Amino acid sequence: MNFNLKSRDLKFFILGVLAAFIFVIVYDWDDFERGLTGEPGNISSQTEMVK
Repeated sequence: MNFNLKSRDLKFFILGVLAAFIFVIVYDWDDFERGLTGEPGNISSQTEMVK
């Protein structure tokens, strides 16, 4: 098999990865913002340690 990668293919791949990354950031903006500010992720599901 002979793969012939051209500059156009690489640009299209990078554009697709970048578009997917931006889509995920926009879709999960609340979680992304909490992660940047360092707030705890899911407060409602904290566990208790029982001895």
